[in-house]
Amino acid sequence: MSASPPAGVVLAATVHVLDPVERVPLVLEAGTKVTDPAIAEQITNPRCWQPEPTPGSGRTSARKPKAAQ
Repeated sequence: MSASPPAGVVLAATVHVLDPVERVPLVLEAGTKVTDPAIAEQITNPRCWQPEPTPGSGRTSARKPKAAQ
């Protein structure tokens, strides 16, 4: 069994889980931020989670491309 991601990460896919308290089915849609560790540990497929942003992601290179000759 793989370790689940820490609570507070965002889903990349829609998942079906059980509410840990009421034991009723829940449907969590892609883009949902999961903050409950009891729910997060039920989602074992790593492809269901959005990758965590890496430092510096979203930045463009400061260098300009060479001009075509």
